[in-house]
Amino acid sequence: MIIGAGENQVPIITRARQQGFYTIVVSVSGDYPGFNVCDKSYEIDVRKKEDILNIAREEKICGILTDQTDMPVTTVAYVAEKLGLPGIGYNCALNFTNKYMMRQCCENIGVQIPKYYQASSLEEAWKYVFRIGFPLILKPVDCQGSRGVHRVDNRDNFKDKFINAKSYSKIGFVIIEEFCQGREIVVEGFASDSRFFNLIIGDSYDFELEGLIIPKKRIFPTCLKDSLRQKVLQINHRLVKGMGLKFGITHSEYLVNENTGEIRLVEIAARGGGVFISSDLIPLACGIDVNDLFIKIVTGEHVPHNLNRISNNASAYICFYLPKGRIHKVSGVEKVISLKGVQKACLENIKVGKQINQMSDKTMRLGPILVAGENRKKIQEIINKIQETLIIEVETPKGIKGIIW
Repeated sequence: MIIGAGENQVPIITRARQQGFYTIVVSVSGDYPGFNVCDKSYEIDVRKKEDILNIAREEKICGILTDQTDMPVTTVAYVAEKLGLPGIGYNCALNFTNKYMMRQCCENIGVQIPKYYQASSLEEAWKYVFRIGFPLILKPVDCQGSRGVHRVDNRDNFKDKFINAKSYSKIGFVIIEEFCQGREIVVEGFASDSRFFNLIIGDSYDFELEGLIIPKKRIFPTCLKDSLRQKVLQINHRLVKGMGLKFGITHSEYLVNENTGEIRLVEIAARGGGVFISSDLIPLACGIDVNDLFIKIVTGEHVPHNLNRISNNASAYICFYLPKGRIHKVSGVEKVISLKGVQKACLENIKVGKQINQMSDKTMRLGPILVAGENRKKIQEIINKIQETLIIEVETPKGIKGIIW
């Protein structure tokens, strides 16, 4: 059973079928591609763990998993625990998905995090604002996809942003967190039999959007100086071990202040990085197919205790967005797809006449385009070529506008 039918789940559904498994996908209703590649599906809210448990019992499943999405992680852990299947444990899953509990774990383990508070009401939130000061970050305690995440620079729009953040939290809580300067670094890893391995470490770059923090590209490996790179990897290893993850793919985000050497956790997840990081970019960069290993573990198969890099290459994804309006012209799509080094280009939904809404969270990014090469220099050359080749024009109230990379 695989929870979630979105685009990022398609690789692991496909891989499970290739391994000979009968795949049952559970997801909310919608036009999701995972429904088209599985053997059987149920349309249900992925957070309804008791209902999904009942389906799992009826179907007599041999394993359950999710990848590249946070929302189902606790449901997967709950069902596995109740059925005696391999799982990370429900309490462990909560620590990886509830941002307040995650920060408490960091404090217990001794991993630095930004100063934070949790609030359920505006009155309570204001009390914490004065302790932190502006600028600050607001984020729902239990959501994903950057929904409801805001940088707030002054008190003028704090109320509206707090209400928006809270609207995305199922349990009605918001994290109020100090804004920390730093370079964002991402680490992808894998745990097996309670042993953890850092696999790849990369750089994250955000769009220039007022009040929003939305990644536009991630490139592996990082160009961070070696001493700081090693420090990040050591912290990540200590954190995953300290949080008690028995197995699975991990995705971590850190802020590194290159002037002071301070490293603070932003988020850590017990699932693969989205935008095809776990399914494509990890194997492209280091040669290890973590989806294959993950499926084997959740179905009770033994996997190696040591994961050694098979290759040392570079990989990346890039996304873009368009100004609000209607697409007027599209050209260069086929040329981009055929460029040497381009591994995957999700551009099939870019059509003339399509209405584009204003960017509000990272689920609204367009692309991605995945690239691979022997080093970062080659990756950047491919990215430059993509940006020269792909042309999209949008009719807006202020005239014809193009791609924002």
